[in-house]
Amino acid sequence: MYRFSDNNANNDIGLHDCRATEFWYDDSTLTFVFDEGFCVLADNRYNDLKKNAYTGRAELEFKASYKDIETNMTVYIFTDTEDKNKSIRERISLEQFRDMINSGAELEFLYSYKGYMTYLFECWLWCDTTPHTKECMIIISADEVTYKWNELLPE
Repeated sequence: MYRFSDNNANNDIGLHDCRATEFWYDDSTLTFVFDEGFCVLADNRYNDLKKNAYTGRAELEFKASYKDIETNMTVYIFTDTEDKNKSIRERISLEQFRDMINSGAELEFLYSYKGYMTYLFECWLWCDTTPHTKECMIIISADEVTYKWNELLPE
């Protein structure tokens, strides 16, 4: 149970450079866990520090829009080719993605875009094997999103 919960309607919570270290899903929810948390900006209603801060361990939860959980999240991994100006985009299953993250890979969030019930994230997938990073894109269809945390730590 977390003390704080926010839907980020005011765009005052950021994921840039934050890494998800766990991921799971059930029939209606997609959940990312951030061991080192994410950024809560100074003007967030729960930020008593009144300056940008990081949470400790935190979760990001998406309530799925569709009954088929695979329909709610699409993950693409980009692979370099011999032609440096081209890369191959490969779609991986939710199960493959979950297994990667829960087996030690970390998902670093870079950029996020929000549309009507759709979230797009550009990320780096960090892993122990070569190549150590892979660019990826995640598209999530969700009715609602909830950021959860217990504490704020000054930057």
